[in-house]
Amino acid sequence: MSALLNASEIVEFAIQIEQNGYKFYIESMKKLNDTRITELFQFLADEEFRHERLFKDLLGKVGSAQAAHESYPGEYQSYMKEFLKTHALANETVLKEKIAGIKNLDDAVKMALEFEKDSIVLFTGLKNYVKEDVKEPVEKIVQEELTHILKINNFRNQFIKG
Repeated sequence: MSALLNASEIVEFAIQIEQNGYKFYIESMKKLNDTRITELFQFLADEEFRHERLFKDLLGKVGSAQAAHESYPGEYQSYMKEFLKTHALANETVLKEKIAGIKNLDDAVKMALEFEKDSIVLFTGLKNYVKEDVKEPVEKIVQEELTHILKINNFRNQFIKG
């Protein structure tokens, strides 16, 4: 299988998703004004910011390998643009709608889990489309996102019944 994507673009997606994740956590905190969620979401917002810096540093290390040959001009960019639309944190309009839909603590926690799981699925899937020698930086992204899910689940078990 030839590589349709390269590590640089995947890391650029990670940066955008982390930036939108930061926005989600900050705006959700403001909306709920609940000290329990504030502590968790401030931690997660800080993590998103830290991950963004990590990914920006990673971007400089992975290079910019070229994509496979295109069947038609713009095929590659079109594919990437459509792929990004599938991740809720990659689309700012959908992100704003999701934040507006938060009514309570449970809503916010469910959305946070959804976003973190989407990120893991996205980057795990993308890892299959890059050359063997650049899979490690992508796996690093996946491992960073897994830590968010653990923290959110611990919170959910402690504060949300059912």
